[in-house]
Amino acid sequence: MLVITANDLKRSGVSSIERAMTDSDEHQVLIDVRGKTKYIVLDIEEFNHYREYQLEKAIHEAEECLVSGQYRVIDDIDDFAEQLRQEIEHGA
Repeated sequence: MLVITANDLKRSGVSSIERAMTDSDEHQVLIDVRGKTKYIVLDIEEFNHYREYQLEKAIHEAEECLVSGQYRVIDDIDDFAEQLRQEIEHGA
């Protein structure tokens, strides 16, 4: 995986990312800050592919919850909103 430093990014801007991606078949670049990898930059195609994967995973998890009965029907939205407020206040 390609790595550029924060100093390279500061000095060359976005062109350093573009240069790294075009010089390689990689669609992502890691950015190191003070010697530690802190960020990742993806090209838009890779990002869209990742988002699609996330959405498919969420749908799969929701389908599993439906099959196993791990859901509830909300009859009263005000009551549900109050339950959410209480859960947020109590850190549940």
